[in-house]
Amino acid sequence: MERTELNNSTVVKNISTDQSEILKWIIDLHNNGNAFDCDITASELKFYHSKDGKYDIPTPKILMDVYPVNDNIIKITPFEKLPLEDNSVSSIVCDLPFVCSPKTCKSVVDKKEGANIISNRFASWYPMQEGYENIYWWINECKRVLKEDGILVWKMQSSVSGGLQHWLAEFSALCAADCGLYIKDQFILEAKARLISASKINKQQHARKYTSTFWVFKKDDKRNKKVNLLSKLEECKREVYEGKVWPIK
Repeated sequence: MERTELNNSTVVKNISTDQSEILKWIIDLHNNGNAFDCDITASELKFYHSKDGKYDIPTPKILMDVYPVNDNIIKITPFEKLPLEDNSVSSIVCDLPFVCSPKTCKSVVDKKEGANIISNRFASWYPMQEGYENIYWWINECKRVLKEDGILVWKMQSSVSGGLQHWLAEFSALCAADCGLYIKDQFILEAKARLISASKINKQQHARKYTSTFWVFKKDDKRNKKVNLLSKLEECKREVYEGKVWPIK
């Protein structure tokens, strides 16, 4: 990454309306300017095609997906190991679904026009527990194949289903902490517009989410031990339960 004088126009920010810009920032700031090694949710490779061509995001060398769209993409299976050796790649990208929707509901089977727009575009989980379990599995599996100091670029959006909040982005960070990955950085992708369900008109119960989170998880045991979220929680609980009183200055 070239040295430039930092100001409000050149500094790497934690928020953008362009995911290509966020990926470019992550490459420059956390991947030594190199292309990512692997994408396990390659799909149609839309991550690597900037709308205006402003950002050059190289396609990773290793492409995988549960539903591969061509012969260049390796098929993988949920809850089965990635076809990679332990400690074998330096960087991985993952963008799992966030929508909860039955794959066999009548409107999906009948391909009803205007229905299930979001789940049809991004795939879905059902029940939502399937999503939680996939998040946990793939974060742990990515840690297995990452080299020491390797990074996992993890995109996730929290969701609402059945009137309940599902904090999938935040849950992802807990899973990373649980398996020993250091939470290196966080970027927020802000959408200018979102699809609005016609069934929710005048029945809104929660703020409509206009953001997605890009986490950068790093296989860095030393830093993780210093600031691991779950360890910090346990430390705080012990201090409180032991009745420790902080001096008031």
